Amino acid sequence: MAESVRARAQSRIPSASLDDLALQACDDADSLNAVMRAYTALEKLVDTSALNDSEELAPTRTELSALLRLLNEALMTRIATVNATAGAVRDALQAQPALKPA
Repeated sequence: MAESVRARAQSRIPSASLDDLALQACDDADSLNAVMRAYTALEKLVDTSALNDSEELAPTRTELSALLRLLNEALMTRIATVNATAGAVRDALQAQPALKPA
């Protein structure tokens, strides 16, 4: 997976300006921070080692928001994939000649 990400990044280099790459790097860093906040929230929800320390155990609102945002994005991506597949099936069925009853 890391190789495919690296290959995509390298394929963008010739067509992208340095400013574009810098902006993309900042966006990628923000995205990684959101993933880390979401992971921290999830870890706090399932970690039982700090049960006596409620402040340590309770995820922050920001962490929970990041977790829900990532889950929503993943869900929307999967819904879009299903919609695209259903549309492709519909288009393929409409392209087929009508079957005549025997």
